[in-house]
Amino acid sequence: MKWTKKDVSPQAVKDLAARFDLDLLSASVLARRGVTEPGELLYFLEDDPRYLHNPFLFDQMEDAVDRVLLARDEGEKVLIFGDRDADGISSTVLVYEALKSRNLDVRYRLPSEDDPYGLSEKAVREFAADYGTLIITVDCGISNHAEIEMARQLGVDVIVLDHHLHRRDELPGAVAVVNPKVEGCGYPFRDLAGCGVAYKFTRALAFAESGLYKQQVALLNVRPANDAYTLEAVRLTNLVETGRISETIVPGMVELEKTRLVPFLKDLQIFVWDGELQRKLLAKAFGRAAEVQVYDIAPDIADLIPAVRGKSLLRLREQSRIAKYSNKTAGEIDVFASLFVSFALKKTSYFSDADLEALQLVAVGTLADLMPLRNENRILVRKGIAALNTKPRAGLAELLAKLNLTGKRLTAKDLAWQLTPAINATGRMGSPETAVRLFVGATPEERSRLADEVIGMNQDRRRLGAEGWEAV
Repeated sequence: MKWTKKDVSPQAVKDLAARFDLDLLSASVLARRGVTEPGELLYFLEDDPRYLHNPFLFDQMEDAVDRVLLARDEGEKVLIFGDRDADGISSTVLVYEALKSRNLDVRYRLPSEDDPYGLSEKAVREFAADYGTLIITVDCGISNHAEIEMARQLGVDVIVLDHHLHRRDELPGAVAVVNPKVEGCGYPFRDLAGCGVAYKFTRALAFAESGLYKQQVALLNVRPANDAYTLEAVRLTNLVETGRISETIVPGMVELEKTRLVPFLKDLQIFVWDGELQRKLLAKAFGRAAEVQVYDIAPDIADLIPAVRGKSLLRLREQSRIAKYSNKTAGEIDVFASLFVSFALKKTSYFSDADLEALQLVAVGTLADLMPLRNENRILVRKGIAALNTKPRAGLAELLAKLNLTGKRLTAKDLAWQLTPAINATGRMGSPETAVRLFVGATPEERSRLADEVIGMNQDRRRLGAEGWEAV
């Protein structure tokens, strides 16, 4: 094979290296691959989970979370219906474990033997007959209009967590549809695997347990601007920006009550950085009689992120990693918003050891489904493989042992060529629930036995495939 290198401008390579603190070789490789946009470079150069997109960017994620919380509070029976491939199996396990850990009455079901793809009328009828009231489809469901309508008529609500294309004008009649390929869904990245969507749902469910769920907060920053003062404010709900204003005030020209700031901030808790300075600037802009009740969040943030202590937003902007990946110049309010989100995620223990186990399955499912390794998929897969190399989760540890991969430094190629085919084989051989049981098995002995079954099914699949080729 002859490799042809794409020509790139030496100056462009130098500029890329200088801006992102890269060596020239790395900058050259990225430039030849066409990866030069700051927003895309972020996912090649960073692996911190805080760079993952907020799950509440999905316009119906809050509806999905609220319905599950209601099911928990009411003691409802919940069914997770997945797909038979490695992506669907991973998705099923992720949501099952998230609900089980929150004491929901939950069970799972996947297509077996000759069952068709997707939610079936049989599954809906049997679940309704067992007094079930909520079905969550994972890695399927977006095309199951008739089955979801049947469920509704039987008194069963459906949440769709899917990533496949929707080919009809109307969405199925589910209580919530969470799918990055649905036009207008609000999510900025369409190429998540099914397990990626499932993981986002579990993260939203975790955030719902924090005191910030559904809480609107405002961030306010005042800065001098020649003979005036610029006031910038951002509104956040579930750490998603829902509004922003900027207004320049000349002292003595307008009263506080007549600015756009008052209705924008009405009834919200207002956070500022460096409360003493901000109060002085507000007094200079509007006079000492004007009062704005603010809370200085800087000491709280510094307690969790010590590197920011005693620094101004202007100085932090110069040091900000996230700012350099923006296509526009980041302002002080942008740095403040980024700091607040990082603080809130740390404060709520949003990323925990349980995430490291979950991300292993996300990596497996994403690679198995051949999703493009761009945008946040790169972080999901990179973090998942790193976690797998550090401490394999239950089920994967037993599979790695049976595949003689224990102790090897695993790569994406190892997962794609050795691990995922074994998991996929359970679905192709008509028994995907064997793989699910492997990952949720209670004891090492049970998981070892199930791992043997999974390996056996993969060997049978290979034998049948070889016999098929010989017959041809």
